[in-house]
Amino acid sequence: MTSPLRTGPARDAALHVLITFAVGFVLLIVALNTSGGVHDAFIIAGPIAVGLGAVSAMVRTILAWRANVGWQVWQGASWFLLAVTVTWVFGAVPALVT
Repeated sequence: MTSPLRTGPARDAALHVLITFAVGFVLLIVALNTSGGVHDAFIIAGPIAVGLGAVSAMVRTILAWRANVGWQVWQGASWFLLAVTVTWVFGAVPALVT
C-alpha cells in the first residue's frame, strides 16, 4: 500500500503550494537586496506571484471537481494561498508607503 502523499492530488497540491510559495519568497529576497523602483516592483511581484498561484489552484479545483478526484485538497490549497496572498499584501503596502 502506498502513502496518499506519494501519488495523487494531495501530492500535486502540496507541490503546487511549495513551488508557488518558493517563487514568492525568492522575489521577496530579491526585493530586499535591491533599491529604488526595482525594489518596489519586486515587493509587489511577490504577492502577485502567490495570488496567481492561488488562482491556478482554484482552476485546478474546478477541474478536479468536474473529474470528481480530490477537489477538496485543491480547494484547501487555494484557500491557503489566498490567505498568504492577503497577508503578504498587507505586509507589503506599508513597505511601499515609507
